[in-house]
Order: sequence, then structure tokens, then C-alpha cells
Amino acid sequence: MNRETFRNSRSHLAVLGWFLAGGVLSGLVFAWLVSRPSLESFFFIKSDKFVIARYSYWWTLSLTQLVGLSAAYALCVVRNVLVQPISRVRLVSAALMVGLATPALRFITPVMNDHIGFNWDFVAAPFTFLFLLSCALCVLGGGVKLLPVSIVRIYVFTAAAVGLLYVALRTLPRIESYEFVEWPILYAMFALSFGSWLIWRQRVALKEHV
Repeated sequence: MNRETFRNSRSHLAVLGWFLAGGVLSGLVFAWLVSRPSLESFFFIKSDKFVIARYSYWWTLSLTQLVGLSAAYALCVVRNVLVQPISRVRLVSAALMVGLATPALRFITPVMNDHIGFNWDFVAAPFTFLFLLSCALCVLGGGVKLLPVSIVRIYVFTAAAVGLLYVALRTLPRIESYEFVEWPILYAMFALSFGSWLIWRQRVALKEHV
């Protein structure tokens, strides 16, 4: 029993480790891409007063996050540390939610701004993005009945990311590119929320089959 518990603990730590690594690396890739001077016109529209992110920015944000999550999940399956099967339909549906989240929100932003103003950009849109990630968790395992639980989980990890960002920006010396601090932390926390959710759902499924 103790040996089995130790083996499960190692597997869980491995899952968290792979998802953490996938989140950090994908965050670094995104930060590197959007901070490249040669790609500035590809990602941003610059005016005299504002810098506006193009669709390419939001597509890259979601796709790099999706690649990090997908790579982490694939490694966990190959390493046999995640043994609960997830159907292809569920995997593709969750991938579409993650991959299309920010581009879709950007697409409806002009309409939403006309109705509720800039509250959409600074309040409603971020919360809608977190809600979509929560829905992706439910698709991967648990169903709609666990949506409140997945929402709380996403918000807890987001709050942890904000806290880590605050500590990092207060303690680190002044740097020119805060993207290399901000995005790896955010991506890592989102990835850990997915990894920990898969661990929890696997444990529940195994207990139900005992």
C-alpha cells in the first residue's frame, strides 16, 4: 500500500512537473515572439498615443498556450503517468476552446465595447477568458456538473499568478522586457490548473472503479 502510494505520488509530481515546464516554456516563446523588434508590425498597430494588438497577437497567445498544454499532456501519456483515457472528441473540443478563446474574444470586442464600453476590455473579457478555460477543464473530465469547481480552480490559480507577478516585479531589478516575467508565470499557473485537474479526475475515476 505504501509502495503504491509512493508510486502514485511520483506520478502526480511528474504530471505537475511536465505541465509546469510546458507552461513556462510556452510563455517564454510567446514573450520572445511578441518582443522581437522585427515582428513588431506583425503583432501591433502603433499610433501616436496607443499600441493596439493585432489578431496575430491574440492567435499567437492562444496557440502557444495550446501547444504547451498539448505537449505536456502528450508527454504525460507517453510516460504513462496519466492513465485515464480521454476521448479524441473531448481532447479536440478542449483544444478548440483554448485555441480559439482569445481570438474569439477579440473578434467580438468592437461590438461589446459599443454596448458596455471599455469595461469589456478590462473586466468582462478577462473573466470570460477564464470562464472558457474552466469550460475546457470540464470537457476534459467531469462534465457540466463540475463547472463551478473548475471556475473556482481557475480563479485560484489566476490569483496565485497575480500574487507571484506582484512579488516578482517588486523584488526583481528593473528590466526592459517584463514579458519574460509576466507570460511564463501566467502560462505556468494555467498549465498547473490543467495538470492538477487531470490528476484529480484520474484519482476520482480510479476510486469509482475500485
